[in-house]
Order: sequence, then C-alpha cells, then structure tokens
Amino acid sequence: MARGVTAALSAGAAVFAFDPEASTPPTRALHVLTVKRRLPQAELEPRDRFADAAARSVEEAGVDVGGKRRDGDHLRLVEIDDAPGRSRSVTVWYYATAPFGLVNGSGSWSVTGRGLRLEGEDGTALRAAVERLRADTRQLAGAAALLGEVFTGDDLLRLHNALHGGPEGSERTFRRRIQELRDAGVLKTVRDSEVASLRLRVPRFRSPAGTGGRPPELLRYSGSGGEGEQLAALRARRAG
Repeated sequence: MARGVTAALSAGAAVFAFDPEASTPPTRALHVLTVKRRLPQAELEPRDRFADAAARSVEEAGVDVGGKRRDGDHLRLVEIDDAPGRSRSVTVWYYATAPFGLVNGSGSWSVTGRGLRLEGEDGTALRAAVERLRADTRQLAGAAALLGEVFTGDDLLRLHNALHGGPEGSERTFRRRIQELRDAGVLKTVRDSEVASLRLRVPRFRSPAGTGGRPPELLRYSGSGGEGEQLAALRARRAG
C-alpha cells in the first residue's frame, strides 16, 4: 500500500455451532453465526489487535466463544483480505466454535450450505473457514470443540456426516475407530458419579423414549493431544 495511505482495518469471525440432536438431518446440523446476513465484523479500536476486534464482534452478536475471555486468543486465523485497489481496507478473518443454543445479541444461527448466501468477502471467508473446520475436525480435538465437553459415539458419527458427507468406508468402520480412540486413551468414559446428573439434564444422553434400550455411553476427549501418535502406538502394540 502506498506511503501515506491509511487503510481501514477490521476483523471478522465465522463462528460455527453443531446441533447434535438425532432428529436434525446432517445437512442442517452445522450452523454459523450471522448478523443481518453477514458474518460478525468490527473495526479495530486504538490498541486493538485484530483478534481483539474479531472477539468483540462475536460478543456483540451474542455468543461467548472464549469463556468470558476478551483477548481473542481462542480464535483461529483463516485468511487476510487485502484489497486496497478496491476499498483501501484490510480485513483479517478468524473462525471459532461455540455450543449450539440461544444467541443473546444481534446475531442468529444460520444453517450452512447452499441456502446460505453471503455476499462478497463474507462468502469467501466463510468458504475458507468451512474448509479449515473440516480439516481440523478430522482430529478428535477439533470435533470435541464442536460437540462440547461430553458427547456420545453417535454424536461423533453425526458430526462426521455433517462435515464430510458420511463416514469413510462405513458406519462400522467409523465405530471401530471410536473404539480405537478409547483404547488409545484419546477418548475417556465419563465417571459413573457424573452420569446420572448429565442424563437428567441432556435428553439425548438417555435411552430413546419408548424403546427401553440401553442409554448411550458418555465420552470425553482426554485433551492429551498426539492423537495420531497414540493410535500408531496402540496398533504397534497389537501387531507385536
């Protein structure tokens, strides 16, 4: 940009949420936060970092993605849109995840997909953010961020269907991978002392109504990282 030309600096964010209810079709389960058919966006204030402005725009839209933190460190960089020839502006885009639920602000959840049409840089940023989300959720850490602290194997399967169009191979193959993640310690079973209260609060954690079937097992991501290495070590032990 030429010397003496001041650019308008702003930051925006694509915040994704996943509806885990079994009654929600996978094609309508992934949502993104919008404000009047745009992604949340804010101009930089004095002493702001780009991530601070993005975090502020999300908070004003009515979603907390940082556990009341306002420093923006929970946001992940997607891309920088620098188009001085058109508007002499620079916008930095991030993405984040949040629980699916009520929005306490000017924003609302919009189903991602062909029915959501965002104009200009918002549409470009959303497409880039979706691709980044798909890449990140191939590892359990990324999937757990969308599902929340506690989830079921079926939740993982529905999320995979929503983001990737179905499990690789078959449902049986996918469930075998979930068992491998458990065996490797990447997934941990929720302690019995917590299960009753969780099932009381969350209907999908109980047996399906009228079936009398066994309720689903409740799981947590261990947060230990190194998912690929742990699976490789598990398979090496089995081979040996």
